[in-house]
Amino acid sequence: MIYAAAPAETVEIDPEIRGVLITDRGCDIKSASQINGLTAAGEPYDGSWESLQKMPVPAWFDDGKIGIFIHWGPYSAIGYRQGGRGYAEHVPKQIYSGRDHYYPYLKERWGATPPEFGYKDIIPEFKAENWDPEAWAKLFADVGFKYCVMTAEHHDGWANWDSDLTPWNAMDKGPKRDLVGDLGKALKKQGLKYAPSYHRERHASFFGKKLYVVNVEPQDDIAEEIRRVPEAASLYGPFGISTAFVDDYVARWKEIQTKYQPDFLWIDDIPIWTRDGNKVLAGQAKPEVQYFYDQCRLMITDFMNDGAARGAEVYVNNKGGNRNWPDGVGCLEKDNLKLKVIGPKWESCTTFGTSFGYLENDTYKSIPSIIHEMVEVISRNGNFLVNIGPKPDGTIPEPQMERLLAMKSWLKVNGEAIYGSRYWKASEQKNARLAFTTHGKNLYAIRFKKPDAPFVITGTAAWGAEKIKSVRLLGSDASVVWQMTPQGLRITPPADLGQSDHAWSFEIVTDEEQHHPNVIQHNATKALQGTKEVDLEGHDTTKIRAVPGSTVVVETASNADGFQKFLPPSASGAKVTANQKTGNDPLASLTDGKVAAKFGPVFGNGIQNGAYKMDLGSVKSVSAITSWSHNMKGFRGAQKLTLYGCNATADPGWDLNRFTPLGLIDTTGEAKAPFTAASLRASAGKPLGEFRWIIWAVSPITEKGGGENTAFQELSAECIK
Repeated sequence: MIYAAAPAETVEIDPEIRGVLITDRGCDIKSASQINGLTAAGEPYDGSWESLQKMPVPAWFDDGKIGIFIHWGPYSAIGYRQGGRGYAEHVPKQIYSGRDHYYPYLKERWGATPPEFGYKDIIPEFKAENWDPEAWAKLFADVGFKYCVMTAEHHDGWANWDSDLTPWNAMDKGPKRDLVGDLGKALKKQGLKYAPSYHRERHASFFGKKLYVVNVEPQDDIAEEIRRVPEAASLYGPFGISTAFVDDYVARWKEIQTKYQPDFLWIDDIPIWTRDGNKVLAGQAKPEVQYFYDQCRLMITDFMNDGAARGAEVYVNNKGGNRNWPDGVGCLEKDNLKLKVIGPKWESCTTFGTSFGYLENDTYKSIPSIIHEMVEVISRNGNFLVNIGPKPDGTIPEPQMERLLAMKSWLKVNGEAIYGSRYWKASEQKNARLAFTTHGKNLYAIRFKKPDAPFVITGTAAWGAEKIKSVRLLGSDASVVWQMTPQGLRITPPADLGQSDHAWSFEIVTDEEQHHPNVIQHNATKALQGTKEVDLEGHDTTKIRAVPGSTVVVETASNADGFQKFLPPSASGAKVTANQKTGNDPLASLTDGKVAAKFGPVFGNGIQNGAYKMDLGSVKSVSAITSWSHNMKGFRGAQKLTLYGCNATADPGWDLNRFTPLGLIDTTGEAKAPFTAASLRASAGKPLGEFRWIIWAVSPITEKGGGENTAFQELSAECIK
């Protein structure tokens, strides 16, 4: 029997994880594979974080730059989310937490609801009947991807591989084939590296009444489904963080590692590290969570040493704004991450649309914006991991395929500026819309704006003409005219721009190495400052910079008539809608000019992403946006929201990509009062912008009951006459 060191006691481990490093720091190495594991200094990984911080960045990862992410599972058979935005792969849990919306949806689509019909019963529709792994692998190689990350298991507990540890796997149910294994074989033929991704860390509360806590009870209808079909317990559960959950977590990864020998251990961010009273990286954790953290450390150690034993350069990720592991253990990573600086080796896992899993009629980014995002990421020492969400039959949706083929066309012409590249002393030049990469003595200036006029690279101002050997435009045979000026290298683009589109790469051959390793921001916390943040439900919670010159003003009052600055407005009658069901008072009460001691049209407990939308009737010059709330029952008065505006003539729906972010309001840390007014206001005489549609995207203000929402009383948009 094998044992593992827990924080305060020795805990017996399931025999299934035999072979995993199960020793705490300071103990002897127990796994034979570790003898051959090597850090960057040529030493075995000894099971400590300090040792793991020495892991080198594999050349294939640093040079490859571009990978493809795949979210594919039974949730793909749903392909839907309320409001049409967000992460569709989270819907399996939202069926139960958002039953007011999803039960009628299930009834209409499948004719039944939980507990008679639940997520487990949708799994047979995930068939992969039109899936061709060989075609996928060839497509990925043709596009120019150098590695592939596919969900081996997401938060839902479903295994996409031939697992001996759970009956809820792709070989025994659904597709009835080994999706992870079959794709791995096909990728290997194409020379691509492979990372079956692992997201089970959030499964412990995914189908629970509370998210990201140690002690979890299943949703009532989940418990009833399990009572009726006991086998469902191994899909929906276990519930909560325990040694049993952790041991199974390690065992499942060990099975993936042993069967498929992946090149990368991809783990999603782990919320429990910083939730429910835990601050793991600061040394504060409940015993179960500390045990989980220690076993992750040992699991990573075994993976690294196992890779070295088989002669493979393997790597891991360090996911999340809070980071899973100490800095230096693997590459920094975050959803839709866009560092503003050249950072420590990092990766942005991003999407073509708004969801990772398949979402029917999703809204997609434009092709130029995808190309530009890829170049920006790479110019700042990042890797671009772009996601597709295939349909349940294994086909790739047409808009996603269109973007893949556009990437292929661009990389075919401009790949020299991408693969094997390194960052320059600057990543961008805003006035000319340039991004920079280097390769040896070559500097690449990649222009996002069509180069139909001369431009100057100001970062070369100190250069002499003798430093430059040649200048050419990738994809064009036409000559490029250039000259050195006191302001820097001046390039006159040719009339014939050749084969490229969306972005144009100018290769400048010089007489010395152009990579500047000393400009990197090694401090990950500083590198992440000011970057885009995405919450755990897939909604943008960017700390938006307010409209220049605008301010947020908050006023509280002891009664509805007690406001001095923000008197409740006259009834406007402006139409207000909501993206999810509200309770208590009607939505029309938000524009009736009355602030009262009531709930208002409040979102229910557990609604994480509620939003109100106001139609002003026509595009108007908006100078201020204000909301009034009542502290119903002593905890409903605080306001936490993001404001957006849109000037579309027709209703733009709920896709926030079509709106302009205006600013954040957060009064949760301020003193409680019976009534609160919070207002985003432009500077005197100036507008926030020209809008017809205003959105108040709200967040829960407590953690009780899955999150309680604000009791809004009135919403108002002031306009310049």
